[in-house]
Amino acid sequence: MGKYIYTYIENGQMYDKSPSLAELLAKEGLSCEKIVTGRIEYIKVKDFETRIKDAQWLVFTSKNAVAGFVYNMREIVCAGELDCECALNGDSVEAFDVRSGFSDGIKIAVVGSKTKEDLRTACGFEADFVSYKSTGLELGRSLMNIAAGKIVYLCAEVTSGSLETAMKEYENLIKIPVYRNEPVDYDGMEYDSRNCGDIDGIIVTSGSSGERIKWLIDRLDDVLVYSIGPACSKKLKEAGIVQERIVEAEKHTYDGLVEAVRCRADEKPVNDI
Repeated sequence: MGKYIYTYIENGQMYDKSPSLAELLAKEGLSCEKIVTGRIEYIKVKDFETRIKDAQWLVFTSKNAVAGFVYNMREIVCAGELDCECALNGDSVEAFDVRSGFSDGIKIAVVGSKTKEDLRTACGFEADFVSYKSTGLELGRSLMNIAAGKIVYLCAEVTSGSLETAMKEYENLIKIPVYRNEPVDYDGMEYDSRNCGDIDGIIVTSGSSGERIKWLIDRLDDVLVYSIGPACSKKLKEAGIVQERIVEAEKHTYDGLVEAVRCRADEKPVNDI
């Protein structure tokens, strides 16, 4: 089978035990190389415990939001501790019993089963509601029907806006950014100087990554661009990528991306269609 370039955002989530995208692609016999398009940095939120303690719902739409939550809770539970590296890593969460400090009856909603697993692995919490589609839009629509009271949305500094759009009529939605996706410098000259004729597709794992490698997508104008989901596809189209080039994963996960690539592995180049 062919060779693919995939976007990669660096982060420090030591608890993430799930297979990487590269591992999943290799399992299908697909050759790949990554291009680093960003780095996750966690945001220390002032008065974090106070801002979330009276919430009726905590909402997560990504593993990075879960990690940002863990980062801030670790700051709280480790205050004054000399050695607190293992706090909130899933294995030791019972010793801290963090959730007991929240308001009575607080619930947690997440986007898709993967974020549910990330939440469980990171801090031992079980989600009370999981959207059946892995999109912020679907989760937002569901919350409009089932939620009441203060909803705290733990999110990126810059979001796709999907959940907010679905919940625009909700009066008590509080956004708390807990991480940011910072661009990184990479050697574009490497791709300018090399022969990319052996590349059969570009796999894009987020909208921001798609925007940052638009130059490469333009250069490889005869290959398909694989998108992880609707928000990513929207960003690609806004950047000028034509719809005909975009293959959107039906399941908005790494597994879904690999399935999309596998199913289209024998597809002819776009210019030949």
